[in-house]
Amino acid sequence: MIAAGNTNAVAFLLITIFLDSVGIGILIPVIPELIKELAGVNISQAAIYGGAITALFSLVQFFSSPILGSLSDSLGRRPVILVSLLAFGLNYVMMGLAPSLAWLFFAQALAGLFGATHSVAAAYITDITDPLKRAGPFGMMGAAFGLGFMVGPVLSGLVSEWGIRLPFFIAASLALLNVLYGIYALPESLSRRERRQFRFRQSSAWSVFRHLHRYPQMTALLFATLLMQLGLQSVTVTWPYFTTFQYGWTPREIGFSLGLYGIVTVVTQGFILKKLVDWYGDAKAANIGLVLMIVGLLGFALSDHPALGVLFIVPHAMAFMSQGALRSLMSQGLSANEQGALQGAIISVNSFAAIISPLLMPWLFSVFSSGVTGFVFAGAPYVLGAAFAFMSILLIHPHRTLNKIG
Repeated sequence: MIAAGNTNAVAFLLITIFLDSVGIGILIPVIPELIKELAGVNISQAAIYGGAITALFSLVQFFSSPILGSLSDSLGRRPVILVSLLAFGLNYVMMGLAPSLAWLFFAQALAGLFGATHSVAAAYITDITDPLKRAGPFGMMGAAFGLGFMVGPVLSGLVSEWGIRLPFFIAASLALLNVLYGIYALPESLSRRERRQFRFRQSSAWSVFRHLHRYPQMTALLFATLLMQLGLQSVTVTWPYFTTFQYGWTPREIGFSLGLYGIVTVVTQGFILKKLVDWYGDAKAANIGLVLMIVGLLGFALSDHPALGVLFIVPHAMAFMSQGALRSLMSQGLSANEQGALQGAIISVNSFAAIISPLLMPWLFSVFSSGVTGFVFAGAPYVLGAAFAFMSILLIHPHRTLNKIG
């Protein structure tokens, strides 16, 4: 439950996550054309550069998120969130002005370096909510992200008619305006007595994991988070290729399918997750989401009709509820001055998955769709993703309840 005095702060955090997602969505339709323009390459070669840019962002974020999370445990949440937002605004400006491909790489490295808005926002939520009532706000965070991801690509498609760089400046304007709003609306949530001294050597990704390794249940649940993310991302990194191959979809149809995906995600995260947690608790809600993920992934893998592809979007999109439920479950097991480190570790796990998935899943799709194995099975990445989801369920089940530690 969120106190009335924190309403403006929560609104700001949700707007921040929404705008972050809008910014990501804005990039998707225009970044291939910008890469082609800057590098003088065709679309196939542009995809390689685009993948490298994405991997660089995730790699830098993997190492920086725990540091920023620990800084927020020491300095407070407010300054870290505002500086991160400012960095994202500068990233979009640099991409819009980029005279060369190197600028795009540098801009995304900058965004990854300060990409802590989600982890520190999650830590902020833990500061101001009851431990047993966090799944609802975490679900609202997921809904805000899903809504932004619906709006971003549509907005980009509309304004890109006036130039492929214009969407970047719109994203920059939104981020920088949000900084000004945050200066007014975001109070500090972590009192000085709850803060802990920052030590850089204890704030690297590996040090944070070693710290959390003192709590075996956290190690298991972070690994469950990794497997869950690999299952979710098996779709996000292969969907355009799979649906073109399997269903013969055009970019227009792929775009509509992503719109449906976003709608289901928003409804699930914003409304359904809280009800499920109230009824069953965080762990069971997470496992319900993972079961839905398995249903969706196996449905994609085994269906060869477009209508079935659309049908199975629903359970897989609903599976995103497992993120908020699992994050809420883990937050109950640590003290207030360790929440930033935990949320930073979660973001690092997600970033690690975002490095692995673009390398593993498209390769698996390519191998099994080309027939080099002696048979064609384009859904192979989704079978692997379903296996990851099942293993995540097995890891979560023994930790259905957590006692506060640390």
